[in-house]
Amino acid sequence: MRSSSPTARAVSVALLSLVGWLRPPESAAESSPATAPVRPQNAVLVGSSSFTQSFGHLIEGELERRGYQVTRKGVVGAGLARPDFYDMHQALEELPVSSDTAAVFVYLGVNDAQAVWLYPQERGDSGLAAVPFGGKDWDLVYGRRAREFLGRICERGARRAVVLLPVDVNQPELQHRLERIRQLQVQAATEASCGVAVRTAGDEGRFEVAGVPTRLRDGFHMSPLGAQIVWERIEQQVLQLLEGNAPR
Repeated sequence: MRSSSPTARAVSVALLSLVGWLRPPESAAESSPATAPVRPQNAVLVGSSSFTQSFGHLIEGELERRGYQVTRKGVVGAGLARPDFYDMHQALEELPVSSDTAAVFVYLGVNDAQAVWLYPQERGDSGLAAVPFGGKDWDLVYGRRAREFLGRICERGARRAVVLLPVDVNQPELQHRLERIRQLQVQAATEASCGVAVRTAGDEGRFEVAGVPTRLRDGFHMSPLGAQIVWERIEQQVLQLLEGNAPR
C-alpha cells in the first residue's frame, strides 16, 4: 500500500487541528454565561412617610450602591387600616414588581394604630363602617389585609416581600399598639409564599445618642442618625435576603 504524500499528510493534520479549534472544550461549554442564572437587578420600596424621609433615602442609597435599580414610593399617612384615605394596593399596582424584582421592601404600621375602616363588602349585617382598634375583629381584618398585600407582591413574581416591622417610637401608647401590629405583620409574612419579616426593634427608651435625637419631634419618624442606627441593625439580614441566602 502506497503511503500518502507529505503534502496530503500536512493537509490532514491541518484539518484535524481546525476541527479541534472550532469545537470548544467541554469545560468552557459548561461554564458558558448563557447557562448561568440571572440575578434580579431591581428592588422596590413601598410604604408610609418614613420612606419619603431619611429611612427611605438611606435604604435606597445602600441598595443602589450595591448595583440595584431602586423604585421608592412613600405615602404620607398611609397604611392598611384606612384604604378610604389611601389604598396601598393602588400604590403597589403602579410599581414595577415582576420576576426581575429581588425584593419589595414594605414599611407600614405606624399609621395603622387606629380603627380600621371597612369596605362595604366587609360590613355584613351590622353595617358598621369601622372596627375599633384592639378588638378581635380588628385583628382579623388587619391580618387579612396584610396577607393580601404581601400575597399580591408574591403573585407578581418578586423573589422576596420583605416587611420591615415598625421601629420603636418615643410615644408609649403608640409603642404599645405597635406591638400588636408587629405580631400581625410577622404572621402575615410567614403565611405569604415569598414573605419575610425583619425586626427593627432595639431603640425603646434610648432615643438619643450623645445628645443627638434618633427620632424627630413627633416621636416616630427617624432622624438621619436614627435611620442609620436602624439600618446598621438590619443590614446583614437584608443583604442576605437580597442574595437569597437567608431563611424565611
